[in-house]
Order: sequence, then structure tokens, then C-alpha cells
Amino acid sequence: MYGLSKGLRCFVARIKEVITMTGRSITAIVLGGVAALVGLVLMVGGMGPMGEYRDADGFYMSDPLTVDRPTHAIVSADVNLLRGRYETLTHDSVVLAFVDEPDDVRMQGVASEPGALFLGIGPTSAVDDYLGGVAHDAITHWNADRAAINEVEYATHQGTAAPGPPGTESFWVTSTLGTGRQTLDWTIESGDWTVVVMNADASSGVSAELAFGAAPSSDIAAIARTTLMIGAVALIAGGLLLFAGISALPTVSAARS
Repeated sequence: MYGLSKGLRCFVARIKEVITMTGRSITAIVLGGVAALVGLVLMVGGMGPMGEYRDADGFYMSDPLTVDRPTHAIVSADVNLLRGRYETLTHDSVVLAFVDEPDDVRMQGVASEPGALFLGIGPTSAVDDYLGGVAHDAITHWNADRAAINEVEYATHQGTAAPGPPGTESFWVTSTLGTGRQTLDWTIESGDWTVVVMNADASSGVSAELAFGAAPSSDIAAIARTTLMIGAVALIAGGLLLFAGISALPTVSAARS
């Protein structure tokens, strides 16, 4: 009877040991898997901002958008258009998602036909007065993906008035005109603003290639490097935990035998 009781106690102790070892192995595997996944996400999220999509001045620029309208001007009262693809990148980048939305924006344009192109930003009320009675197209909807601005929709405002050359107006907060590629940089301010694209001589038929982008004020490269390092540490730690947990499973099987 004593031998049976001792054997039963040994059996129960062995069962407890197996359960403990199995629980520890499963815990290590689960924690290792979670850590490795987090590390992988951080590393992928940190790689994008290291230089992808950025120009030499640090702006995340969209691919060229071709516009071709028969009126005197193309306008947009949505200044978020100026940020181009930046907002869509925040959906794919861990780093950009935690950086303040940039206010430094850039618009570039080049006329598709010979002649000078005008790019300007002005108070919405002043632009409305300037284009009152003038045929022009307003961008009412647009979408952006990682590469380009697309799905652009317009509302055409009819008119017969002939506007004066935009470059002679004084209400623009910033503007540029000329032949070849034009670049317009601006820091978004509070208020109501309208972006305007015209031929420099105010003639009808605006045809151009435009690009938009934004430059984050934070040091994205430094943040990205930190994210990559944290991700690498988490990935390595997760891998070690997975290895330790899986390696312990055969020991558990042996203990059961």
C-alpha cells in the first residue's frame, strides 16, 4: 500500500511538472510570436520614411497629375490637396502616423502647351471676386494613393468675362509664373484659401502637369532609425522566445514517457 501511495504521488508530481513545462513553453511561444510580429511591423513601418517618395528638399511629392480644362482657371479650395500623397502614406507608415501633419507644402507645375503657367494661392474671397463671371473649373473631389492623385472631379462655373493676367493681382499670398517647371512653396496658414492654376496671360484652355507634396517638420529619418532599432530588438527577442518555447516541447514529451 505504501509503495502504491508513493508511486501515485510521484505520478501526480510528474503530471504537475509536465503541465508546468507545457504552460511555460506555450507562454514563450505566444510571447515570442507577438514580439516578432510587433518587431516586423515596426521595421516595415520604419523603412518607408527613410527616403522613399521624398525629393531632394524633403517633400513627399505626388506623381504628376495631368489637368486639361477649356476654361480660364482651375481652382481648389481644399488646401489638403497641396499635401498630395502624404496623408495616404500615414496609413502605411508607423512613423508618419505619429508625426504632426505638415504645414509646409509644395506645388509644381509645367504647362503642357508652349507658354507661361501661373500658380497662385490667395484668400478665397479675393479669388472668388477675381473669377466672378469668369469661366473656370473647381476641383470638387480628388483621391490619392501611394503613387498619385487620381479620381479628380470638377464643377464648371460658366461665365463670359475676361480676367486680367493673374500676375498683376496683389492679393496672392504666394505665386509664381513662367515657362518651364514652376515651383511654389507655402506654409499653410489658418483661414480660407484657394489654389489657382492659370495660363499666365489668363487665356482659356489650361493644360498642365501638376504635382503636390508636403514636408514634415520633424526629423523623420531619426524617428525612422529609432523605430527600426526597436523593431529589430523586438524581432530578435521574439525569435529567441519562439526558439526556446519550441525547443522545450520535446522535453515535455519525454517527461510524459
